[in-house]
Amino acid sequence: MTKKLIAVSGLQKKFRLGLTRKKVEAVCGIDFEVSAGDIFGFLGPNGAGKTTTIKMLTGLITPSAGTAQLFGRPVSEPKSRESVGFLPENPYIYPYLTPQEFVVISGQLAGLSGQKLKEQVAKSLKKTGIYYAKDRPARRLSKGMLQRTGMAAALVAEPELLILDEPTAVLTPSE
Repeated sequence: MTKKLIAVSGLQKKFRLGLTRKKVEAVCGIDFEVSAGDIFGFLGPNGAGKTTTIKMLTGLITPSAGTAQLFGRPVSEPKSRESVGFLPENPYIYPYLTPQEFVVISGQLAGLSGQKLKEQVAKSLKKTGIYYAKDRPARRLSKGMLQRTGMAAALVAEPELLILDEPTAVLTPSE
């Protein structure tokens, strides 16, 4: 039997906007499951609820209705996110931190320490191709280099589940 990493049922999110407090339904009753080994993505126009769904899965906002589970635990439980790596669309890295310092902090937050932390940081920086700039302050990094640093931070603890809130270009096969 394949292990279920994500299980979502009837998930909804409603917001109240503006002075009139008009109700807007950002996510309206979605259902899906993601098993180990799956690659799963959301496709849809701006405002379709893709990022809102990811924010609910990562515990950044609470659902209005429905259920969402990671590894069989409700997303409201911090323990459900222990084996999750997350890369937001625009990762914020303090301008004075280097990629190495940022990934070290991320590893420490994930519970790594000592020699294991050092090894995982180097491995993650190399895997994402940012190792060569590991000591350069973030303010001197390009957007792509910042994205690689964010990815290294998301991968440092070798998560079982990786959630990327990243719009990607649609590539068409060359003729």
